[in-house]
Amino acid sequence: MTLCEELYFEITLTGAKSALKKFISYLKSGELDDFFEFSPDYISYDDNFEEADSDTETSIVLSNDDYGIEIDEFDTDEFLELFCRAAKELDVSGSLYDIDDEEYSFKSEAGETYYINARRQTLFNEDEDKAEEDED
Repeated sequence: MTLCEELYFEITLTGAKSALKKFISYLKSGELDDFFEFSPDYISYDDNFEEADSDTETSIVLSNDDYGIEIDEFDTDEFLELFCRAAKELDVSGSLYDIDDEEYSFKSEAGETYYINARRQTLFNEDEDKAEEDED
């Protein structure tokens, strides 16, 4: 899917604090500059993040819902391939959307370097549940 004009995102990452800190360093290193300039202001830390031990599970949310990022075109697949590969130690779920409310929701489980379209998975599960109900 290609998004246009302005990019908005809300992405939740959950995992060990040490893995999250490693991913935050990746974000701050400029690896996403081909897509947009990343700002540390996009990061919201879980309430217990600072106090958590390095192996304690915690989370962060990446969001720019207040300010759109100006883009010409944004290839969600290309971005998510790079993003989810870097976040392979974390559970990731979120949405990418543009000014026209075109939205792409995705999920990537810890240990995986790929992502799935969360909307398709939800629709599939709803269809499966409905089929089971019809059988009863």
